[in-house]
Amino acid sequence: MRVCTPHCGIAPESGSGGEVYERELLRDLAGLGVELHILLARGKPHDDVPGCRVHPVWPPKGLRWPVTPFVFPRYVKRVWDRHGFDLLRAHSVRYVGPAALLARRRYRLPVPIVTHHHHLDPSPLNPHLERRVLAASDCVVTDSEFARRQLADELGLGTEHVRVVHCGVGRKYEPRARDRALARRFALEGRRVLLSLGPLIERKNPFFMLEVLRDVRGALGPDVVLVWIGAGPLRGPLERRARELGLEEAVLFTGYLPEAEKVAALNLADVFVFPSLLEGFPLAPQEAMSCGKPVVAFRVASLGEMVEDGATGFLTQANDRPAFAERVARLLRDEPLRARFGAAAAERVERHFRWDQTVRNVLKIYQEVVDDFGRRG
Repeated sequence: MRVCTPHCGIAPESGSGGEVYERELLRDLAGLGVELHILLARGKPHDDVPGCRVHPVWPPKGLRWPVTPFVFPRYVKRVWDRHGFDLLRAHSVRYVGPAALLARRRYRLPVPIVTHHHHLDPSPLNPHLERRVLAASDCVVTDSEFARRQLADELGLGTEHVRVVHCGVGRKYEPRARDRALARRFALEGRRVLLSLGPLIERKNPFFMLEVLRDVRGALGPDVVLVWIGAGPLRGPLERRARELGLEEAVLFTGYLPEAEKVAALNLADVFVFPSLLEGFPLAPQEAMSCGKPVVAFRVASLGEMVEDGATGFLTQANDRPAFAERVARLLRDEPLRARFGAAAAERVERHFRWDQTVRNVLKIYQEVVDDFGRRG
């Protein structure tokens, strides 16, 4: 199968969930024999992967979504003329979807379009832009039942052509002993660690976590600390708030952490905390679960499809700080409970959320879409 995929970014060291998903998915689809033609803005970083041919697109560095319909279609046509392809793929509804649909219509390309979708961010354009792209796609691949319901409930979209493929994680995410060198570097010896991973943005709710940390330390003592892996625009305000709460010695914002250190960092945790308010099907809690860590999160979006409340972690109502802090404290206080939840979390990932199965399921859908399109002429 040949696939053309206009793209916004697949940087080798990106920690952004969407970009990690795309980077790994394209690499592993190529490993299964798919010939991929990737359109990428000139100068954007990428790995050289057998089976993936990157076609540089002008202008360099990056393309904002209103510009892509004026840029990508002619490059799609160029790939069609030189190589041909069976499927046109849009990894982003807004950034790529309109360009893919325009390319097919303008050049009368006899190929189906599959659009990948994770969740709807609030926007007044959703009923006009996202809905039209998703309705016109031959198939939509999304990563949670929540996201499929969201399309029906918020956009009134018929979802017969929407297929759910849960994200998964690789087996490199495994329980390990705490890395002593990394623990020394982060000054974590003899401390109980709450760990979170994600960009420091409002949707990830990091200010809430500072208040929870204060409550948990009040209940259990000053050896409880929070490590937050990730960078973002809220780091300065968060550090100021930590000082106001008297937590400056109890919070570590690591900033960017190389992928090579990620598994070791996750294994520093006693409990993985995830106070995010909106997600598609987030990778970070799965990665922590695969490392044998219990998760405390909100009962929002797709988290209930991933975390089994009372078995692999705890789910609370959004922004219910007393309940969230109590569940965290319960896990920190009870080592056998923590171990039991962690083992159950790792086993749940093994049964339901492995990455190789995700890739195979996506490829199966692609083949079904191509075959059905061919039958319909």
